[in-house]
Amino acid sequence: MASGKEGRFQERGRPRGGGRNGGMGGSLHEVGDRIREKAGESAERLRERYEDAGDELARRYHQAEGLMAHNPTTSIVIGFGLGFGLGLFVTTMLAGRERESWAQRYTPDRLRRLPESLHGTLEQLAETVRHLPDAIREHMPSTMGWR
Repeated sequence: MASGKEGRFQERGRPRGGGRNGGMGGSLHEVGDRIREKAGESAERLRERYEDAGDELARRYHQAEGLMAHNPTTSIVIGFGLGFGLGLFVTTMLAGRERESWAQRYTPDRLRRLPESLHGTLEQLAETVRHLPDAIREHMPSTMGWR
């Protein structure tokens, strides 16, 4: 029985890990150092990529700025179109489908029906223009002949 107890006491007396690395505490410090090192490397890579993205963004901004300087009319028209389209989109999204619009509330009835009345007027105009050469020919003196 004494040999069993003595074996246990001897094992307790020895440092764990065989005394090679200073025990488990030493290996935890090494792991912590490696984690710090890897985190530092990752932070540096992230910082470099962030700077590269900022440089690329600045380059593209200056390129777009140059295009607008060389083509001012086109830039204004595109800007107007984008603004108008965005405003139309936002208005459509915010306006309720069932609500009456401002124009529908305040436009007189005869003007609201204007597109319907114009439809017949446009057809009459097209018919008149179609027969315009014949009408001119009828009003011309007969002494003028058509060749």
